[in-house]
Amino acid sequence: MELESPADAWYVWFGVALVSLAFVGVVASFPTQPPPDTPAAANALDRVTASGYNATAELEHNADRWYVANKTIVMKNDGGTTRASLSYARVVPVWADASGDNLRKILHGKSVASQYSSGSGYTAKEAFRSDVRLASQEAEDSIDDPDVPKWRIADGRLVVRHIKWGDYRATLVDA
Repeated sequence: MELESPADAWYVWFGVALVSLAFVGVVASFPTQPPPDTPAAANALDRVTASGYNATAELEHNADRWYVANKTIVMKNDGGTTRASLSYARVVPVWADASGDNLRKILHGKSVASQYSSGSGYTAKEAFRSDVRLASQEAEDSIDDPDVPKWRIADGRLVVRHIKWGDYRATLVDA
């Protein structure tokens, strides 16, 4: 009669159960989706910005949040956070809650001249430049100021538009 087999079997089953639980824990910790393809977004921004003419591009992405500052675009989702450097001039993020209605309309296809009129002592170009400068400064300030949120909610579609108006150029972006 063998009395050691049940004890050996008990330890074997306990060990298998522990290994199984550890395996399930490791698998459950994997991200549910890949991180955003931020280099593709940076390439789209660079292609449009490098254009000598007015240009527009759109790119589908899987980011939940994003921000642009200091010639860098950063995107994140449940899969992780990725960043990519921009090669050309700084781009101006256009946020629904901050940048003003005129820049959003321009980003989505309206002409600059139709959104700005000469009034209150400013020319249309000066007003456009002022709005671009203000939006750019707000994006830069959001990096260091804890009271200003730097992460913005992404809607799954990056839209970038390069505007050349006379000798002035600006690249607007929203994701």
